[in-house]
Amino acid sequence: MLASTVEALQSYVLNTGVIGIAEGLLGVLAVGGILSALLGQAGVRAAAVVAVVVAILGLFVLLVANKLEWRRRTELDRRLLRRYCDLLHERCDFTWRITDWRQVVTIDPNGDTRDRITFTAVPDCDALDFLTFWEGPHWEWPERYRRKTEVHVRSVELESDGGGTRFDVTTCWLSRGRLKVTVHLSEPALRDTEISLVAEFVFPAKCLPFVQGSPEEFVKKFSPGPEHLEYTVVLPPGCSGYWDGVGLRSGTASHSIQRRRNSNGCEEIHLVADGVATGARVGMKLDIK
Repeated sequence: MLASTVEALQSYVLNTGVIGIAEGLLGVLAVGGILSALLGQAGVRAAAVVAVVVAILGLFVLLVANKLEWRRRTELDRRLLRRYCDLLHERCDFTWRITDWRQVVTIDPNGDTRDRITFTAVPDCDALDFLTFWEGPHWEWPERYRRKTEVHVRSVELESDGGGTRFDVTTCWLSRGRLKVTVHLSEPALRDTEISLVAEFVFPAKCLPFVQGSPEEFVKKFSPGPEHLEYTVVLPPGCSGYWDGVGLRSGTASHSIQRRRNSNGCEEIHLVADGVATGARVGMKLDIK
């Protein structure tokens, strides 16, 4: 029993480090101080209250320091992973193309959005282990929202009910709030085979300027351009919108934009474009009536 206790203590120290031990001691001090404040004499109670306050402040400082340290380590891991993925992309000629892109952006009254992107990628290399894409706001989005962003990517079979398992995903923030998403495939995808994925995002305040009355562009840019693009913007309840096309005449072989209502009664602006040109900015500029 003693040996198992010592082993457990050693494991705890190795896993938590000095900060973890200090947290435990401060926790014991705080509990002891609370008991003394409740059960002790007046002088003891006053000293216990001071001890409790000091212990709580110390514990708070240590927790913040621990959180910052783990955040620093996580950011380092992400930077290194991004670096080596970029090196593999260049040295091993990891290339792919998007053939079909269908995006639905649902805007809440407070500017939060839920983005659902269904896309098909085709490897142009012998074996593809991962692929990347970008998504994010089109304005100077405050950095404080980054920690609240969520992203999940899973497989999907467009012609059947199969698929649905999630892939490992790593993310990296670029300039202007753009989020680079790296999807790590479960097994290498071979040349000219189709990979169908669904990416789901939660972006806090992504369309805040838009719901506050500023026109906003909903555009995409691909290299090479996809054969088929659908972009749907679901407006907040009770809102209606105006639109102008962006890059549609010179950037697509054919296109159309329609206004419609979904099953919840919300207005949708729906863009369909075929033959999107490589490097062209294609989409819509919307304004709320």
